Amino acid sequence: MPRAGRLALVLLALLAGCPREGPTAAQAQDPPRPRSLPAVVVKVVSGDSINVFVNGEVTPVRYIGIAAPAPGEGADGGEPQGREALAFNRALVNQKNVRLEFDVQERDAEGRLLAYVWVGEVLANAEVAGRGYGQVVAAGPNIRYYELLLKRQEEARASRLGIWKNAGPPPPPSRR
Repeated sequence: MPRAGRLALVLLALLAGCPREGPTAAQAQDPPRPRSLPAVVVKVVSGDSINVFVNGEVTPVRYIGIAAPAPGEGADGGEPQGREALAFNRALVNQKNVRLEFDVQERDAEGRLLAYVWVGEVLANAEVAGRGYGQVVAAGPNIRYYELLLKRQEEARASRLGIWKNAGPPPPPSRR
C-alpha cells in the first residue's frame, strides 16, 4: 500500500475514535420545547372550545386555563355574554391555521384535547381572558401560562370588559 493510502487509513482510524461534540453548555440548559401540533380550526363551538382538523381527523379542543360562558342554542339563550364570547373566539380563530401547545395533561374527562391555542404569535386563551370573554380557572396540572392568563384577566376586569362589565371593584391585592 502506498504511503499516502496508509496515512489516510491512520487518519480515518483516529477520527473514528474521537468523541463527537455534544450540545453546547447553553443548549444543554435550555428547557425542552413543549409538545405541539399544527391544526386548522374547522368549527368554533364556544368561547373556550373549538374543533380542529389534525392528524387527518376532526378533534374537539378545550382551551387550557379559561372558562367562557356557554352560548346556548335555539330557544336556550345560554349564559350572559355567551354569544359574545362565541363571536369573539370565532373572529379570532375560525378557519385559521393554529398551533396546539400541550401541557402536562393532554385530554379532559370528555376526551377533548386540552391545549394552548396559538394563532401566529397570539395566544387565543389569553386573548379570550384579556377581552373579558372568559374567566381564568386553575387547571392544574396544566399551569404553564397561568400567570399570563391571570394578568390578562385582571386587565379586562379593571377595564370592565365582557363578563366584568357589571362586576364590582376588583378585590384588593392579597398580602402574603
